[in-house]
Amino acid sequence: MNRSSIKGAIQAALSNENLRLALGRFADDYLVSRQAAYRNKDFNELREKIAEIKSRAAGRMEELAERFAIEAARRGAKVFRAKTACEARDYIINLARERGVKTIVKSKSMATEEIYLNRYLAEAGMDVVETDLGEWIIQLSGQRPSHMVMPAIHMTRGQVAGVFSRETGEEQPPEIPRLVKVARENLRQKFLKADLGISGANIAVAETGTLVMVTNEGNGRLTTTLPPLHVAVVGLEKLVESFVDVVPILEALPRSATSQQLTSYVTMLSGPAPAADASGRPVQKEMHIVLLDNGRTEMRDDPVFKEALQCIRCASCLNVCPIFQLVGGHVFGYVYTGGIGTILTAFFNGLENATEIQSLCLGCERCKDFCPAGINIPRLINELRIRLAQKSGLPLLQRLFLKNVLTNRSLFHGLLRAAAVGQKPFVKEGTVRHLPFFLAGQAGMRNLPALAEEPLRAWFKRYAGLEGERKPGKGAEINAGK
Repeated sequence: MNRSSIKGAIQAALSNENLRLALGRFADDYLVSRQAAYRNKDFNELREKIAEIKSRAAGRMEELAERFAIEAARRGAKVFRAKTACEARDYIINLARERGVKTIVKSKSMATEEIYLNRYLAEAGMDVVETDLGEWIIQLSGQRPSHMVMPAIHMTRGQVAGVFSRETGEEQPPEIPRLVKVARENLRQKFLKADLGISGANIAVAETGTLVMVTNEGNGRLTTTLPPLHVAVVGLEKLVESFVDVVPILEALPRSATSQQLTSYVTMLSGPAPAADASGRPVQKEMHIVLLDNGRTEMRDDPVFKEALQCIRCASCLNVCPIFQLVGGHVFGYVYTGGIGTILTAFFNGLENATEIQSLCLGCERCKDFCPAGINIPRLINELRIRLAQKSGLPLLQRLFLKNVLTNRSLFHGLLRAAAVGQKPFVKEGTVRHLPFFLAGQAGMRNLPALAEEPLRAWFKRYAGLEGERKPGKGAEINAGK
């Protein structure tokens, strides 16, 4: 997303009253419910455990991937290592063609969003249906997810009712129980007819070749068990060494994501799920696991950004981000949103694609405080800004300012004094609004703090002088001289 596109997206979001109200309510409720969910847990101790588990796994990524592949194969699954998004897509599409797949059901998966799998499957002539309620709503409305955990959080009940009305051909009331029933009735037939089920995974356990999924809807289990063919797309960062490592992640993930102590379903898959036909005879199912790299080993080898591999995709950094609370997730431009999304975009989509979205970060550090994996996201974003400047350089005016103005103390302070005088027609209640001419774009929709009439350096000198006059010794000398 370029500069003009992101500015347009921000302005559109700020003008969307329904969006602001929905995100505002969510932000307030999230803080309260999250605190309640962690009431009997030591959050700092838990995130230290997760950081250690994920950091250790990242350092042994190749070893764990090989072990996982061996153990998964031992239990009947086939594992494919995909270096790029293209390799992952090609493998799945070719497999589907070989098996004569026509209809596909999908459980929620950010990894499949990352490789734009739905688009390529549709282009290959296959009918793909998202079965997570939020993802289905997004698919029917032709949008992208605005949140990693709650993809349709930006939509109102009325908007969802309109989407379902178009899909079913009959008017649907904006009543949640009714809308859920409509979704259930429509999706159940999709599950029964599907040739292929596609899912992601929250954790991949190397010691047993097991995939762990946490969901709040039964669609995850239906997707992975009903179709005769199951494909799971799993990022390499989801690998952990053993089942002991699973427990802290399962404790933190639902609490940080949705403020639940535990999700409705915790599904563990070790090889193809057992199946039988209508008569009770065993049916041979296929399970394929695509271990996706797509920039993850590059991140692992980076001494700074390897920390981002500790992410457990809870989206808590998004939930507490003041920018997200104002404009939602679509302004971030790509699949992953929020603070961590900025970092992941740089590695999964290319450094240049993070150029504009990095500017959304205010540096408030709330994301760091709430991250259950202990990731210092603001530090990583600052490093990202440094690398972008080193690669592409700064705009001409910025370079001239930094080189010729900031390094010249007299000139800099002279300009500040001149600006303090020149701003007066535009200052109201301590803020600057509606700058004229070419400066208008620098303020945008923000209220900028007015420059102080007296520079700090001058104030300090004056204050120090006044203090000196008040010293007893100074006063005695003055009086003695009279």
